[in-house]
Amino acid sequence: MDSGLWWLLLAGLAVVLVAVLTAWRVTVSATRARRRLADELAASREELAAVQRRLDGLARRVPPATPSQEFVITTAGSPDVPTESAPAPLVRQELSARQFASVALGESLVTIASFGYGVRRALSPENRNRIAFEMRREVRRARKQRRRDLKEAKRHLRAQSLDEDAA
Repeated sequence: MDSGLWWLLLAGLAVVLVAVLTAWRVTVSATRARRRLADELAASREELAAVQRRLDGLARRVPPATPSQEFVITTAGSPDVPTESAPAPLVRQELSARQFASVALGESLVTIASFGYGVRRALSPENRNRIAFEMRREVRRARKQRRRDLKEAKRHLRAQSLDEDAA
């Protein structure tokens, strides 16, 4: 036999050997995974049984409740409840100047503090860098879009001039 045929047979044998080893490895790993999954399932079932036993033990300790009254959450559709109730009368309460100032200043201070926090956060270096990055990306995108639009317009003009020349 010539050496070319030997090399071809040797290469074929190597391919078959690699295929067999790969199939064996896949089978072994699948078997291991299946065994591990079965072990995890058994452990989960044992934990569930333990929780069920504990729950049963707790249920035996608590006396069964007797429902004595049924509760209705809503009155929608009840004929004895008027559909439109009269608005509650406004109760006029006198505020002292001190109470009014406290409420007015308190709300203003909360607004100012939250605004200051937002401005401080917006002007942080991380946000400035992020905004600058997004601006550069948008400028590049717009530049590319303008170039595409210009090429398309030139292509359209060339096509129009060729149509006019042909007519």
